[in-house]
Amino acid sequence: MGGFTKFLLCTMFLIMLMFTTSVAESPELLPIDAVLVLDVSRSMITADPNRIANKAMNMFIDKLEVGRDQVGVVAYAGHVTHSRDLALLCEKEVAYLYELIGNLEYASWTDHPLGLLESIRILYEGTGYGRQPVIIFLTDGNLNVSPHIARTTAQAEEDKIVAIELAQEHGIPIYSIGLNFDGQLDRKYIDVVAEETGGLSFETANAEDLPDILAQIFSLMIHAQQPPEPIPPLLPQTESYYISQEPAYTPLEETTQSHRRWIFLSAAIVLFVVAILYRRKQKRVFTGRLVIESTSDPTQYRNLVEYGSRVTLQQLLGRQCPFLASVVLVPSPYTPSHLPQLLVKCKNKNIKFTKNFTEQDAQKGIAVGTGTEVMAVYEAEQVKLRYIV
Repeated sequence: MGGFTKFLLCTMFLIMLMFTTSVAESPELLPIDAVLVLDVSRSMITADPNRIANKAMNMFIDKLEVGRDQVGVVAYAGHVTHSRDLALLCEKEVAYLYELIGNLEYASWTDHPLGLLESIRILYEGTGYGRQPVIIFLTDGNLNVSPHIARTTAQAEEDKIVAIELAQEHGIPIYSIGLNFDGQLDRKYIDVVAEETGGLSFETANAEDLPDILAQIFSLMIHAQQPPEPIPPLLPQTESYYISQEPAYTPLEETTQSHRRWIFLSAAIVLFVVAILYRRKQKRVFTGRLVIESTSDPTQYRNLVEYGSRVTLQQLLGRQCPFLASVVLVPSPYTPSHLPQLLVKCKNKNIKFTKNFTEQDAQKGIAVGTGTEVMAVYEAEQVKLRYIV
């Protein structure tokens, strides 16, 4: 039995289970995995001189449940200035987060997508089944990339799209908050980020509104997880109503058969849609970004969504070098599509590949997953690869 057949059978089973479960049962409130993404660009000094944003984030943490929920923190300006992975809340962790958020330092420039990509990485690596991932994204301005680094505005604009696609793929809603104190806020961007990922966007010109906005977001998350039971509509309690109406019932056997037909028809439609989406997803070989550090070039970041089933390092870096032209990235056949990996291969026997301080055969290929580094060495030139999903 092929993998795709197994996938369809499992999907069919889940759909049947979903239909046979009583709709009157309220879903259990899921644990929350929240990453707080804070803009620490220098413009925030004017936008929020009393650091109310920091206090609002602490208030949001207070609303979460100790021993159940997890929190991560990302601070960004022209680069990610601080990143903390998800950690289970306890009294000691809460105190540490208070201190961390309260002591974040400001920096120059504003690169929103870097902060979002880092928060998506944290949730991808730290959350799990049966938990509710969410990103709280705060900014006060527009995209403003430093002209003194190799990263360009065009690359940052591309990463805006990549961040939305990755959040959609991993089911991560983004609640965006725009502090528009001077009218420079990129309102369209914070709206699109929230709308495309299933979150909501908020805008205010006054930092004092931030605690109320965070409280609204928390309330929305709770109600989204455990909605109230539907209240049946009231019928008119008049004598004429009961006299004029025909008996509204269907024989039990006919009702059961109709219910079964509806279940199988719905299941067939859903399976058809899932099969199409599954086929389309298989074509998206690469997800995320590749960090390339070379001895002869500055560090480069390349998005891998747009490339096909294979690509060479020379194509990514855009320079002529026989060494890089022989290093090929292909999709890894050893992992399912929802856990993407790259397979790095090279036909040149003179090129040495090192992974985890161990030299490996480059012709067979080296699997590169999240956080894994591979060093390709040829004579005096070195290239280090790091894959970010």
